[in-house]
Amino acid sequence: LLEKNMKQTVQRLVAHKVFDITIIVLILINALILGLETSANIVASYGQWLEWGHDIILVLFITEAVLKITAVAPRWRAYFGDGWNLFDFSIIVLAVIPAPGQLAMFARLARLVRVLRLISTIPELRLIVETLVRSIPSMGHVLLLMSIIFYIYAVAGYHMFHEHDPTHWRSLGISLLTLFRVVTLEDWTDV
Repeated sequence: LLEKNMKQTVQRLVAHKVFDITIIVLILINALILGLETSANIVASYGQWLEWGHDIILVLFITEAVLKITAVAPRWRAYFGDGWNLFDFSIIVLAVIPAPGQLAMFARLARLVRVLRLISTIPELRLIVETLVRSIPSMGHVLLLMSIIFYIYAVAGYHMFHEHDPTHWRSLGISLLTLFRVVTLEDWTDV
């Protein structure tokens, strides 16, 4: 009975809006600490405090994962079957793995990945990401359409401009490159 009450309490805690807001605030604090670490003066003055901040936030993220797993126990698949929980858990595991020496830089970059957890905590962002992932198969058709349009304009550009501006339109390949420069705005004023 005590175990059942504890599980229900954890379930209510994890489902509460304040819990989600707390996690979002922790992610934002983590992002702020990462930003502060880009200043050599701040790191020289407060480097140890920033490290402690990382450690405290990591412990709180681990606590969050344990609470969420406890809330669905003993059905572990309910937690690990959700892609967003798996994403969060992977980020936590990546942050816990020790990285000495030259791998220390990768450990620091792994801290940066924690900011991506904002996507999993804000439902609107999750919806956008899920929609983008579902649209990936259709992106091939968009690329095909863009390729056809690029080809048509490259051939037309060659025929219209190759005599007047051979630098940018002397062949199909150069015409395609010129169009790419115009579309990406990379030195397009030269064209």
